[in-house]
Formats: sequence, C-alpha cells, structure tokens
Amino acid sequence: MNKTDVISWSYFSHQKKADIVNILIIIAIWTVMVIVVNPLGNFPLNDDWVYGLAVKSILEKGDFSFPSPAHANLFFQAFWGALFCLPFGFSFTALRFSTLTLGLIGAIGTYLLLREVNANQKISLLGALLVVVNPLYFGLANSFMTDVPFLALSILSFYFLIRGLKRESISEVILGLCLVYVNILIRQYAIVILLSFALAYSFKKRFKIKFLFASFVIFSSGILLHRFYQNWLYSTGRTRLIPENVLSTRQLDFRNHIIMISLIYIGCFIFPIIAIFFVKKLKEISRRQKTITILIISSFFVVVMGRLIWRRQTMPLIGNVLAYFGLGPFTLRYPDPLKVSYPPYSLGLKIFWLIITAMGVLGALLLLYYLCLAIIQTFSESEKWLKVLILSAILIYIFLFGVSYPLDRYLLFLLPLFMVLLVISNNYINEQDIGQKITAFALTMTFIWGGFTMAATHDYLAWNRTRWQALNDLMEQGVTPEYINGGHEFNSWYLNDPKYPRKRGKSYWSVNRNDYMISSGLLEGYKEVKRYPFARWLLLKQDNVFVLHKIAEDKTNGT
Repeated sequence: MNKTDVISWSYFSHQKKADIVNILIIIAIWTVMVIVVNPLGNFPLNDDWVYGLAVKSILEKGDFSFPSPAHANLFFQAFWGALFCLPFGFSFTALRFSTLTLGLIGAIGTYLLLREVNANQKISLLGALLVVVNPLYFGLANSFMTDVPFLALSILSFYFLIRGLKRESISEVILGLCLVYVNILIRQYAIVILLSFALAYSFKKRFKIKFLFASFVIFSSGILLHRFYQNWLYSTGRTRLIPENVLSTRQLDFRNHIIMISLIYIGCFIFPIIAIFFVKKLKEISRRQKTITILIISSFFVVVMGRLIWRRQTMPLIGNVLAYFGLGPFTLRYPDPLKVSYPPYSLGLKIFWLIITAMGVLGALLLLYYLCLAIIQTFSESEKWLKVLILSAILIYIFLFGVSYPLDRYLLFLLPLFMVLLVISNNYINEQDIGQKITAFALTMTFIWGGFTMAATHDYLAWNRTRWQALNDLMEQGVTPEYINGGHEFNSWYLNDPKYPRKRGKSYWSVNRNDYMISSGLLEGYKEVKRYPFARWLLLKQDNVFVLHKIAEDKTNGT
C-alpha cells in the first residue's frame, strides 16, 4: 500500500467515524427529548384510536380488520404496532413507542440521505436535527398516527433508490422499491415515490423502450397494490366502508394559496439550512447581482408579509396538529357549543408566531428561487435524473396536497425533499466555508425549535393524560361511556359508529348522551363535579380539565 492509499484510507476511516458520532448524537438528542416529554399513557391521540382498533383485532383475533374506515391503508403499521404489544399486551403506550422507533429511524435516514447526495457532515447533521426538533414530526412520533412511519419509510426508500441508481446496483433499487410498496400499505401517497422514480429512471436510461416499460410496470404495480388492498378489505368484510379515495383529484383550490402555504411551512422549518446555502450563494456572485437579488427578494417579502398581516394571518396557517398554543388537535368542548377550548393568545405567542411567519415567508421565497434554479439546471445538465427524482416528487405531492383537504401534518413528506433539493442545486460546501455567525444562527434556531417542540409535546400529552384520568375516574364511579361526552378520542374509542347521525346540540363525534361533560371550562347548564390541574410548560401556567354534570331541567310549569 503506497502513501496515497494510506492517506485515502485514513480520510475514509475518519469520515466514517465522524458519521457514526453524528448518528449517536441524533440518537442521544432523540432519547433525551422522549424522556423529557414522557410519552407514557394508555390513551389514543388524534385519530389513532381507529388504528388502535386494527391492532387490537390482530392481537385478539389473529386477523387484520378495520372496524372503522380510515383514509390511510395502515396494514404494515398495524402489524408493526402489534409487535410492540406482544410483551405486555395491547396499550397505546406500546403503540407510541413503535412510532417513536420509526421516528428515530427516519431522523437517522435523513442524515444518511443527505450524505448520499453529497452534503457535508455538518449540513447533514443539521438537517437530521431539524427533523428531530420539528414540532409536527416529533409530536406525531408520540402517537400512533401514520404520518411519521410513512415519512420514515419514504426517506429510506429515497436513500436506497438514489444509492442504487448512482451505483447501478439492482439489489439496492429493489430494496428501495420494496420499501415503497410496504409504505403504500401505510399511506397510499407513497405512490408519488414510484411515479417520481419511474420518471427519473426513464431519464437516466434515455427513454429506451425496455426501460420505459419497466418504469410503467413499477408505477402501475403500486396503483394495483393499493386498489387490490382496498377491495380486499371491503370484499372480505374487514372494513364496513371504503372511504373516498384520497388519490382522486378535485379542483385545485388556489383561493387557499396551498402552494405558497406549503412553502411557508417548509421555509420556517428548514430555514437554518436555507440560510447557509443562500449566504454561500451571495458570496459567489458580484456586488451588483447581490444587490439586485436582495432587492427582488425584499420586495416580494414585503408584499407577501404585508398581505398576511393585513388579513391578520400568521403561522399556523392551516390546522390539525400545529396550533398557536402548541400542539393539538384540542378536542374538548368549549364554553360555546360544538367548539373546542383554546388557551388565551398571549402577547409573547403573538410575537413568536409573527417572527416564525416572517422567517417562513423569507424561506418560502428562497425555496421558490431554488425550485426554479433546479428546474433550469435539469434542462441544462447531462446527468439530470437526481433532480428529476426530487423535483417530480415535490411537485406531484404539492399538487395532490392542493387537491385534497390540506392538513399541516401532510407537509412532513416535503421536509427532507427540500433539504435534498438545496444540496443538489448548489455547489458542494466545505465545512470550513460555513462561517461562525451562520453556524451560531442555525444552532440557535434549532435549539429554539427544540425547546418549543418539547414544551408543546409535553403539554399535549399532559393535557390528554389528565383528561383520561378524569374519564377513568368517572367510569370507575359507575358512569358508562354512553352518558359521557369526553371528546373526540374518547367518544370514538368507546362509541364509534360510521353511521352515527349528527344531532342538533351535540358534537359531530359519536356522542350518545351529554349527561357528563369533560371540558376545559365551565358550561352553561352544567355544574362542576371536579377539576383536574396540569402544568403547561409552553404557556408557563397551570390549566384545568373539568368534569361537569348536566343540571336537571325543571319540568314544572311554575304553579
């Protein structure tokens, strides 16, 4: 072995050791965050009650079934969750840890994916940590919702597909495709990956007939798998109703500015990485180009931000999980009928979300710039398959997001893709070229997101834990679920009925009677039975969950 070989091996060995250290850092931070928020508690969150019913059917009957219909396919995730329930039996705590495990795998996968597309170790670690501290990602990882498992398998799919195409490795491509097919059996949106791969593979093979046919088979097999699975569920009686196909297209609602909203969310979530690449870009251009670029971006920023402020719109712009007071959904009765109870909107939170919105708008404008840059580069480069893969996945998914009902958690799929797009649209950045100021800014933003995410996740879990303590105490006193309105998850878990008719004066969840109410405030026509206090870290206050009992109506005529 000559001197050059020794130096090369030494460099390679050092790189691998640094990668291992970075992965251990990701694992350590994830573990600490999980311990801090305390995910323990045998109660459903959001819509994961329906997925819990599917797991129970596997454990109790040895067969998969969907007692209540859901848009997600779930199949693989249900068996994954059942595996975690084997040691101690069914519990939502076990299901939560099954998702937390996949969440950690997804974060590590993000690091490996960024390294695979030639990002340096500092940017790859930052990208992985931005996934870890993302409030949607970490919050949903502390549930049995399908979003985090779907994203984790999507990241691994892209990793192996890119490796396989770069190295002409059939085995890695097959592994990546197998992960996509498994992922379709969690959420059918994984078909987007097949379509983007089919396009990229065709580009790489210069549209030769046999490779076009292979691409068609790969994509169409995913569609057939989804359709076969849905029909199998219904024809075998494993579900009572097939929900509306979420892959069907409806008219794109431009009135809601779905595309811009998507970019604003992603822009604020990955702004530290966007800032690093943009600062590097400014150093590479002339002073005149720099001035023009800053003026154009500033002008668009003022217009977009001014429009949002005029309409009194700040982040969060769409609903479901991320809320101004932390994480949700918040599914208890409000002092007004059929609404939910939100904590007060403090001045500190207003300032925080105004800053986040401004950062998101700036990030969105820069992402638009990089999207356009990537499209131009795709037409001007000879080796274009990687940009075709990432660009097509982003654009197709945003289109599907625009034609379906938009929920903030659906945006998670775009998080690693835009980070990859930033890497492949720019020249390689050496770690030494990343200045101390921009590094300090990136770390500060990551730390702030981490603090917000831990506090918000803790509050959401503490609120639910307290709510279910109140509900369990009430049932131990002999009150049956039919007489309790305990919020969406409780009502659905105990009383779910797809044919439940909505009744005037009652929630649209499966409520039978409202004799007892679990609420975050006092309600007219109800008297307080008991209140259960819990601490909100994000709002720095103590809050309460109330158990209320309906006051009997006076049926006398007053004589």
